[in-house]
Amino acid sequence: MLGNLLTAKTLGTIICVLIGAYGVYMQHLLPWFKSWLPQQDPTPWRLDYEDVLKARALLNARGLPMELVLKILEDAEYWPTRTFSTQEGRTVKVAATMFRSSAAGLCFDADIFNDPRVDELRKDGENIRIKAIDFKTRSRDQGWTSEPTQGTFSTSSWLEASILRGLEDNRTRLPPSCWLDSVFESPRSFQQHITPRGWQLAPRPAFAEQGPQGGEGDLAWYLQGNRVATQGHAEEYDVTWTQYAHEGNEGSGTGDGFLDELKDGDRLLVWARAKVRPYPSRDF
Repeated sequence: MLGNLLTAKTLGTIICVLIGAYGVYMQHLLPWFKSWLPQQDPTPWRLDYEDVLKARALLNARGLPMELVLKILEDAEYWPTRTFSTQEGRTVKVAATMFRSSAAGLCFDADIFNDPRVDELRKDGENIRIKAIDFKTRSRDQGWTSEPTQGTFSTSSWLEASILRGLEDNRTRLPPSCWLDSVFESPRSFQQHITPRGWQLAPRPAFAEQGPQGGEGDLAWYLQGNRVATQGHAEEYDVTWTQYAHEGNEGSGTGDGFLDELKDGDRLLVWARAKVRPYPSRDF
């Protein structure tokens, strides 16, 4: 018992001494101490096209045929990556009411093929393809309902994605970002608005329809539903679409055919959606 007390008291004293000496000696010790630490690059490493070319050359130099090299890198998902995000703190609100039974708010637009690295791929004759898309979103629940669906994803409030494509004979070419925060009845009504301006939405396969999309045409892919009536809580969702599979939370969309439809020059849109039943939706 005495030993424990002495140890504790000694330790406390040593700590006090070190803290007291900090201000006096740190200005002399800090440069010496830093010289022993590994120097870190302030910019995080990001896989780029040049890295892919180096990996190809390295594996090919080992005697592997290029067909096998490409298969190895494909299975390893050794792909250049780009990240797009909305403005921090930005909120999109969409509501359906008895006077407007359906609403679609354009909340995200990304020019996913517009990048100097992609230009280099084109120069080298590469076939530009998007291998996977990972959506990270945050949205609130649908709100109150008289139906016995509380806590489920049998919802009338959801997110969906569209592919925006420029027409070959377009004349106006307004930037799609000018429509952000605009609310339309549905992607179909948006299509009617943009066609005279040189744009169109790519069609979705009929078999990819999900949830409450019935009767709206084939211009958007179901991305993520909002949980029904959970007292206004916001939830974060992570949905990944690839050419052959999808990963996501409960209530997520499968994205069937989305990546197959994407072509060089297309833009990616995300919609906040709501339909009336007969109550207003919640915020996204």
